Amino acid sequence: MDHDRTPLTSAKPAPTGAKQRFGPIDTLRGFALLGILVPNIVTFSWPMAAMTDPLAISDAPANAVAHTVTSIVFLLKFMFLFALLFGSGVIMYARKFDTADEDGNYHTTLSRGASLWYTRCGILLCFGLLHAYLFWYGDILTLYAMVGLTILWWIRRINPKIQFFGGLALFYFGSMISGGLMAWAYWAMTQDNMSMEQMFGDPAREIAGYSGSFLDAFKTRFLTTLTIQIFMGVLMLPTMWGIMSMGMGLTRMGILTGERSLGFYIRAAIICLGIGIPITVFGYLYVHHTFELQPSFLWQTLAQPLGVPLAFGYGATMIGLSKSGRAWFITTPLAAVGRMALTNYFLHTILCTTFFYGYGFGKFATIEYPQLWLVVLTVWAINIAFSLLWLRVFVMGPFEWIWRAMTYRQLVPIVRRSAHSDA
Repeated sequence: MDHDRTPLTSAKPAPTGAKQRFGPIDTLRGFALLGILVPNIVTFSWPMAAMTDPLAISDAPANAVAHTVTSIVFLLKFMFLFALLFGSGVIMYARKFDTADEDGNYHTTLSRGASLWYTRCGILLCFGLLHAYLFWYGDILTLYAMVGLTILWWIRRINPKIQFFGGLALFYFGSMISGGLMAWAYWAMTQDNMSMEQMFGDPAREIAGYSGSFLDAFKTRFLTTLTIQIFMGVLMLPTMWGIMSMGMGLTRMGILTGERSLGFYIRAAIICLGIGIPITVFGYLYVHHTFELQPSFLWQTLAQPLGVPLAFGYGATMIGLSKSGRAWFITTPLAAVGRMALTNYFLHTILCTTFFYGYGFGKFATIEYPQLWLVVLTVWAINIAFSLLWLRVFVMGPFEWIWRAMTYRQLVPIVRRSAHSDA
């Protein structure tokens, strides 16, 4: 079942219009974007050691509970969905260029559109680098752009089942490599009795840097960002190739786009959540009861591969809700956030660094749970309200408009012409 047989055939490639969009994808993208903030809030507000050690924040029970909930429910599941949708975006973008007959045979060259695709990814790379070095080391756009600049464009037409299952195998192969390196690092920690502070750096230096001026924060961030991008960026390429290939296959099979029956998504959600919840919970409890020294460090590697069924369960649930129409009060705001995902991703950084860093309100390393949950809820509310209001006047977010204008080298329309205007 290949849903690439009804491509866009405009003579001149242009941004995707509202009538050409798939609501379930926008809803799922908004859901994934908001969920990503939950684990990220710690990296905005505390030194890096706090990501794997709740005691780095405090020994209060609320912090231990929040760390457990974040680790089981959120950690890397929403990042998985977000990367899956980037792979989906390859197919949606390629439909501007690809044409296929009823038998699925393509009548356009594989290279058609490659120039614009690589321009698009090159611009995203520039956005990611500026975001990472000037504002926040946790940027993911740089990695997405690096993956987009490699093989994705050239594998978009292979059999969608091969894309999915091959991507799944590649994902777990990459996870084994990164897991092995993390296991080696854990063994080194046990041999040398290293602490999280020694592994991730001096928390006092981070607190001083991020509590100071913009230049202080930049100096503190620079080496951290460079290290992450050189080592973790290369290390994560196979897993990202795998996830994005899965997203391409699921899109071409009509699953991510919501083209299957509502019953399909209900069954998928029940099966995936039924498998994913116990596997994730058991895995988390096993790691934390078996390893005494920094078990959360090991969980950083296991959370995503063990959480794949749970992530798919989340995705099936959100697409099912989007198709049913009965949960419009949930899916409509999420779809608005998803249509402005790039803008809202940057808005996370703008809001959080302004609140926590010294050149803003200076709350770095001062707010514990449950107050951090309140920060998350506030950012979510701003994302939703801003997106709904903005899209009443404009057809895309401001950063989406900049990205498209730079890609197509023209001032694409942004103001909504009428209630029935295309995006």
